[in-house]
Amino acid sequence: MKLVVVLNVNPDNNIHTKINNNREYTRRELKAILTEGFSEFVETIVFYNNFEQFKKNVSDHLDDFVLNFDFGYKSRTRNMNVPAFCENYNIKYFNPDPYVQVLCQDKFMTEKFAENFEIKTPRSVLVFLHSYTKEILSNFNYPVIIKPNYEAESIGITQDCIASNMSQAEHMVNKLLKDFDGILIEEYIEGSEIAITIFGDNNELFLEEVELVFPDIENFKYKAYTSEIKQHIAIDIQKSCYLNKEDIFHIKQLYYNLAPDKLIRIDGRIKNSEFYLIEINANPGLYPKSIVPKTFKINGYTYNEMLKKLFKYVGKNM
Repeated sequence: MKLVVVLNVNPDNNIHTKINNNREYTRRELKAILTEGFSEFVETIVFYNNFEQFKKNVSDHLDDFVLNFDFGYKSRTRNMNVPAFCENYNIKYFNPDPYVQVLCQDKFMTEKFAENFEIKTPRSVLVFLHSYTKEILSNFNYPVIIKPNYEAESIGITQDCIASNMSQAEHMVNKLLKDFDGILIEEYIEGSEIAITIFGDNNELFLEEVELVFPDIENFKYKAYTSEIKQHIAIDIQKSCYLNKEDIFHIKQLYYNLAPDKLIRIDGRIKNSEFYLIEINANPGLYPKSIVPKTFKINGYTYNEMLKKLFKYVGKNM
């Protein structure tokens, strides 16, 4: 068994940013980082620069294990492309299955799913170009946050997306509707932002909560993980314990009914000591400076130890 890593490397060598023209690319240094990280327990790693390269060589990998970083472009189902392809060929893969990918890419439906497990979510409404009217905005208390419903990596979400009044909200909705299909208008939860990393099974579950520590920047009115911060400003994290026993019980229920044995990250906010789920990330970053590796690190794991825990199945079968 080989470990097959499907990347999405920007073909333009002059562009080094992860997000470019609303498309998510793989940072070029990830290949070297993973090669070193897996070297202790994985004998053979095969890298492909994009999904198309992997598809052409799929017959060489029917008995291998796939880790995907190519999440497609401009599609409501783009995150499911590689997992669904692997399902068709009965190839084992690391990322959550196609259903989870589509559900978690749809922020509105993710919240509705979470509500089934007695998890609070912000009040929200999903609008499209044909269904949006200004009157919808009068039903909210302000501020609100306005964002593309089917994107990830904070694509399309800037500080300007947090509107303090109806006029600002109307401007942002009209702006986003020009570029994105489906816009979520959502109550902005003022409070601490937390990320919950979950991986494992009933016998050995890693469930850890951290708080995102935002820098004090004068021109950023709201401390939210918008694209300006996510892509350009390093943030710190710290261990936190906002979740109570009931929250943890409900989150575990959600996990076991959504993506057991897979890695996910749940993002939320704390308002008046209550947890509100914002979204579920089915493909959290594995760069050393990403939230998940940092969460493992402050819980005593080196980067290599984290990879060994996440990919123990691969190591046992090589």
